[in-house]
Amino acid sequence: MLAEYILSKVDGLVRRTLHPRPSREARRHASQGLMPRRGRLDEAVDPLEQACARVVLAMPAEERRVLELTYGLTGHLPIRPHRAADMLGWGLAQTMTIGEGAILRLRNSASGQAAFGALLAALHLRLLDAAERIYDLRMENAPRAERDMVLKRFWCELSPVERLCLRGFGEGEVAEMRVALEARADGRI
Repeated sequence: MLAEYILSKVDGLVRRTLHPRPSREARRHASQGLMPRRGRLDEAVDPLEQACARVVLAMPAEERRVLELTYGLTGHLPIRPHRAADMLGWGLAQTMTIGEGAILRLRNSASGQAAFGALLAALHLRLLDAAERIYDLRMENAPRAERDMVLKRFWCELSPVERLCLRGFGEGEVAEMRVALEARADGRI
């Protein structure tokens, strides 16, 4: 009983450390109507997204469930790992371990690399548009908050499968934007 109490205290401390309460500024931005696009795996229309959805649906149930909750693949908004842990009735460490295992499975399986690699390449074209808009704003000496909103809008316009591709399979918006810019500079895009 004492061990469970200590474990619950440590779990609470880890949750507060990893996921602090959002600042007033962050809550204000959330209230401005910029919400991530919702969707379900089975609603994917684009052939590239359908191939990715098939890979995720073929994953073990625990891994698929963590990805569905944290990337919003169920028609709901994406949630943080600590909320997914609460919903699944697991500890935060177990949920994060299973989620990381799922991402590793996507990155290392041949079917995951084929499906998500093709979608990521298609996303690079859209990232180039965002990079050009951010560059134009920088040349106009626009405030950083305005430049950051370009990236935030881009992220909110992504479908849930594209979000999983960019942040799970890929390295995230900024890193993938650099990759896309390098590919364009090398003449590959």
